[in-house]
Amino acid sequence: MSMLTHLPAPLAPPVLGLGLAVASAAWFTVSYVGSLYLSPAGRINGAVDADGVPLDRDHPVVIRSRIKTASAATALSLVCAGALLKRAIPPSGWLLDTLNIGRLLGLPLPVPTLLTSKIIPISPPLLSYIGSMSVHIAAPVLLTSLLYLGPLLTRFLDGQLPFQRQFNFHTDIVERFTSLAGVRNFLVGPATEELVFRASILAPLYFAGVTRAKLVLATPGFFGIAHVHHAYNVYVSGGRTRSAAIRGAITATAQFVYTTAFGWYANFLFLRAGSVPPDQVHT
Repeated sequence: MSMLTHLPAPLAPPVLGLGLAVASAAWFTVSYVGSLYLSPAGRINGAVDADGVPLDRDHPVVIRSRIKTASAATALSLVCAGALLKRAIPPSGWLLDTLNIGRLLGLPLPVPTLLTSKIIPISPPLLSYIGSMSVHIAAPVLLTSLLYLGPLLTRFLDGQLPFQRQFNFHTDIVERFTSLAGVRNFLVGPATEELVFRASILAPLYFAGVTRAKLVLATPGFFGIAHVHHAYNVYVSGGRTRSAAIRGAITATAQFVYTTAFGWYANFLFLRAGSVPPDQVHT
């Protein structure tokens, strides 16, 4: 069994109803955003911690809470999306069914097999799998880096790129990526958002017969709407004043436009590759 590098054509008639697919997409969006406020520790409503420090989105208590609840909401969305897609595959036993559903969700895991004498009996072989995934990730990362040629050139001229005089590995890499905020920004945030807004939303809509053009251009609206709640964060942190409300509205509008535009690109990558790994450009 070879790995899927693209989503198979939807069956005719579509195996999922359009209304069910759209309703599930809306529910996944609401549940993901709602999960951030599910725990009292994740709510930003002017509260303070034990030391009297106001709680904001970058407070360690809030970050830890939201990492837990967002991860749980993501897992639930994947399970629900997988249940919807189960009818799109022929029954093959629970293990192969799980792997096939994972592939339809953009998670191309290798298949265990006894038909090989390799140390790790999987198909495709481990090195081939790693090579394929590396290409899947490297190509879109290189493409995306073209958008940042200006900032990269600026950092080069300032000597701030890796191996240049102003670059500090511990400060620029270790501290940035291993701090609690770094784990949220570079690992949990991008991973959960891609698993929900790409894998869990796009795959059911695809098998409901929605055209690729609509999948690319319309569905990022869910991704954009999911960021509107940041307006409330700005409003609360700004003291709930009229000017804070205006700043929140401007922030939400800008984020909606930006995240929707990025969603077009991320959706294109997902549909082109049939997998989530290329969308790690989100990081």
